[in-house]
Amino acid sequence: MQHLRFLGLALLTNIKISVSLKISFFLTIFIVMLKQIFFLISWGFFFDRYKVVQGWDFKSMVFMYGSVCFAMGVVEGFFYGFRDLTRMIETGQLDSFLLQPKNVILNIAISKGDISNLGEILTGLVLIAYSGFLVKAFWAVLIILVLGSVFMFSLVLYLACIAFFIRDAGDFIRELRLNSIIMATQPASAFKGALKMLSFTLLPVAFLSYFPVEHLRTGLWQYLLLTIAGTVAFFILACALFYKGVKRYESGNMMAVRN
Repeated sequence: MQHLRFLGLALLTNIKISVSLKISFFLTIFIVMLKQIFFLISWGFFFDRYKVVQGWDFKSMVFMYGSVCFAMGVVEGFFYGFRDLTRMIETGQLDSFLLQPKNVILNIAISKGDISNLGEILTGLVLIAYSGFLVKAFWAVLIILVLGSVFMFSLVLYLACIAFFIRDAGDFIRELRLNSIIMATQPASAFKGALKMLSFTLLPVAFLSYFPVEHLRTGLWQYLLLTIAGTVAFFILACALFYKGVKRYESGNMMAVRN
């Protein structure tokens, strides 16, 4: 309960700061929505020509893209502090969070917020509604959106933890994050061989996009169960990797002091 109260107060503060700049706030939301819709239009032309690709039609693609947009909006809107985590690790600024009597991961995540990413959330909801799955399988969609947000939270944390083990990894981590999102917003048929294996293992974005859509498309519950299991496991892995990295970070600082 204490963590939830802390989370609520921090999110409320971030919302007030973002909304205080009203014109910039609403203009940014509009531009973000426009950008995402323009990107999706190109896929519309593709599916207008080919109709169905390995069982996926345009509405399956729309739902997948919408769910990823929603998850990105939630994480970047309310847990924007992760954006600076790599820099904090590299510059030794993590100490101030480690010394506070709060959950370290949650404290870092909500240290900053950018509610202009509400545009991503709204775009995601509009696209999901357009796909038709919201009406057909409301509770399944709701579960998928929650799982997607948890997965995106875990993905950003997981990638940032690379900075504990590799020096000057900021650019590398940004590229990995960008490519992870690109992989997550492509139909499953776009990847074969090693790339497909990558989407199930080191960058397991299949649990964010492929399995949820397969559940909605086929109605088979094993796909949703795989989504739940994969998301929970990935969240635990990301948190464990962070705390393992923190131990390395502490020893590194102690060595620097001795030198």
